[in-house]
Amino acid sequence: MIIPFGVGGQPRRPRATVENTARIFVGDLARSLFTPPAREGVEATASAIRVVINGKPEVLDVVHEPCNYGGDGRWFFLCGTCSKKVLHLYLLLRDGDRPDGNRLACRCRRCAGITYKSQFTRRRGINRVRRLRAKIGALPHVLAPLPQRPQHVRRDYWRKSIARIVAAETLVAAELRDMLVRARRRLRDEQRRDSRARTAGRSDRRRDSQRSKSAGGSQGVRA
Repeated sequence: MIIPFGVGGQPRRPRATVENTARIFVGDLARSLFTPPAREGVEATASAIRVVINGKPEVLDVVHEPCNYGGDGRWFFLCGTCSKKVLHLYLLLRDGDRPDGNRLACRCRRCAGITYKSQFTRRRGINRVRRLRAKIGALPHVLAPLPQRPQHVRRDYWRKSIARIVAAETLVAAELRDMLVRARRRLRDEQRRDSRARTAGRSDRRRDSQRSKSAGGSQGVRA
């Protein structure tokens, strides 16, 4: 059986991103399991916790760092691969020696090779416009009408927000204009190629008809 190129095979796995990967936040565990140590200096206090993830026990290293200007400090996870202090550990399945053929790995974002979904967006300017519009409660569509300033919002903040939206939408409009110029140029080139092909076809048919007439005339002279 012959399978054409690009058809069949195993389906592609979806790209692992921050938005679609399960993760653990250290704040959710620290608030319920730990109490901040007494402030006796600026040295960090390390400890370990045992959790059960998907039926398998895991040991996670946690470190507490006090703040320099008071407060309870902050808790961080220690990545098991690079020992970097992070707030989130991402849960990944890696090939291993578990009975089900998989091994659960808790790693930081860099060690897990996870990126953000926005990094693979072709038109990032549109996402920026949507984020800026969402901050002031406007419609997410580009060039949509902007709402009036609420009374509880400062005038300077509102002016700066509107200026950022106008600047971002100007860039998007410039990109759309460039896209239209390229599309028109591509359409014009296709029309030229089609006209040349039609002209060449008419020339070939005219040449073939002349050859057939000349061939018929030569046969009549011979007869």
